[in-house]
Amino acid sequence: MGFQQGLSGLNVYSKALDVVSNNIANASTVGFKTSQAHFADLYAGALYGATNKQIGIGATLIAAQQSFTQGNISVTNNPLDIAINGNGFFRVQKSPNDMSGYYTRNGQFHINKDGYIVNSNGTYLTGYAPREDGESVNYASIVPLTIGTGGIPPQQTGWSSSVNAEKSGLIVGANLDGRDKKSVSTTSTPPDDPSWHVLQPFTWDNTFNADMYNWSTSATIYDQTGATHTLTNYYARWSDTGPDSRKWEVYTVIDDKYLVPGAGTLASNPGSATLAFNADGTIDMANSSPAGSARVPLDLSAVTMQDSTIVDLTDDVGVGDHKWFTQTAGTAFFMDLAQTTQFGITFNTDSIVQDGYAPGTLTNLSTSEEGYLLGTYSNGRSKVMGQIALVEFQCPERLQSIGDNMWIESWESGQPTTGAPGAGTRGILEGGSVEDSNIDLTKELVDMIVYQRNYQANAQTIKTQDSILQTLVNLR
Repeated sequence: MGFQQGLSGLNVYSKALDVVSNNIANASTVGFKTSQAHFADLYAGALYGATNKQIGIGATLIAAQQSFTQGNISVTNNPLDIAINGNGFFRVQKSPNDMSGYYTRNGQFHINKDGYIVNSNGTYLTGYAPREDGESVNYASIVPLTIGTGGIPPQQTGWSSSVNAEKSGLIVGANLDGRDKKSVSTTSTPPDDPSWHVLQPFTWDNTFNADMYNWSTSATIYDQTGATHTLTNYYARWSDTGPDSRKWEVYTVIDDKYLVPGAGTLASNPGSATLAFNADGTIDMANSSPAGSARVPLDLSAVTMQDSTIVDLTDDVGVGDHKWFTQTAGTAFFMDLAQTTQFGITFNTDSIVQDGYAPGTLTNLSTSEEGYLLGTYSNGRSKVMGQIALVEFQCPERLQSIGDNMWIESWESGQPTTGAPGAGTRGILEGGSVEDSNIDLTKELVDMIVYQRNYQANAQTIKTQDSILQTLVNLR
C-alpha cells in the first residue's frame, strides 16, 4: 500500500514550511538571505535495472538553498552602519588574536571599549591597517580594525619643506596692481607725472607706517605646539619706469613684531625677497631672488624686533620666551611666491595655502565606497584610519550558516579571496546604511499556502489508502 509516499510528502512539506517560517521570522534581520526548499523524487532500487514499471516511493528535501540576491539598502545615519552594495562579505573574527575567519553581510558595527570595530555579537571587523602618513593603508596583511578616538597632534607650518625640499610650507599668491603709482624711487620729475607718489624707505622700527609699502597679504601659520601666528608680507615697488617698475621688494613680518631676514636685492634696505615680473605681468624667475626663484627660505633663528633686538624664534638652543618653531639646516620652511602676478587689475590675494594645523579632536567618522574609514577632526584635518576588506567565494550558496548572521567556509564554497571594495567583482560600501534582508514576504506567504495545500493533499492520500485497506480487511 502507498502509505510511504504520503508520509514522505508530509515530511517534505513540513520541512518546506519550516524554511518559509524561518524566512518570515528573519524578514527584519539585517543582511539575512532567503532560503528556498529544493525537492527531489525517490525511487526504489531495481535488482535488474530500470524498467518501465517503476513507481516512485515519495519525495525528499535535498536542499534549503540560500539566495544571495541584493537586499534593499536603508539609511540609518549611523557612521558605523555599513551596507555592501554588490558581491562580497565582511570578514570578522572572534578575537583580535584568533585569525579564523567568519563572514557576514550584517554591517551593524560599533566601537568597543578597546577601540576595535565590532558587531553586536562581539566579533571583530577586519581589513587593512593605516600607514603612518594617514593617507594610505598597508595591504600586506588583514588585521582587526581599530578607531583611535584620541586627538591628532599639531603640525608646524613648513612640515612639507622638511620632508621634501621641493615643496613649500606656505604658498602665497597675489596680484600686485601694475597701475599703482607708488614706488620707492622715481625717475620722472613731479611735473612729468604729478600723480606718482614716492614711498618712504622701509624701516622696521617705531617709525614703520603704511606709507612704506604698496600692498600687504596676511597668512595664518602654526608653530610646533599648534599655536597660531600671523605672517604678513609687505610689497614695495622699486620704481616708476623701466624694468625696475616691474620689481617689488617683499618684507616678511611675523606677529607684527619680528622682521624675517632674507635675500632681497634692494640696495638701500633689502627685504626677505625680491619679485621681478615680465612685461606681460607674469613672474620673471630669472631676475627674482633669492637664487633666481620665488621660493623664499624663511630663517627664524635671527629675526629683528622694532627696537633692533635680534631674536631667535626657534627651539634649537633650549627653551625661551620666543622658542616657538623647530628649524633645521638654517631654514624653518620655504614660502613660495611663484603664483604672484603684476597685472593691470585691482590688487587681490588670490590664494594662501600652508601645511600646518592646530591639534584637533575626532569629530566625525565616515566610510567611503572603497571601504576607507575616514576620521575628520576639529582642526579641519582628516586621515585614513583603515580600509575594510571584502571577501568573495566561488560558490557562496554552499557556505555553512552558523547563526548570528554569519557563515563559515565549506569544501563546496571554495576558498575565500580577499580584496578592497570595488576591486574586481566585489561590491562597494555605503556608510550610514544597512542592507535589509532579501525576503519577499508576498512570495513567502504564497509559498506557505502552496505547501499547506500540498501537505493536506498528502494527508488525504494516506486517508484514502487507509480507507482501501479497511475495505480489504472487512472482506468476508
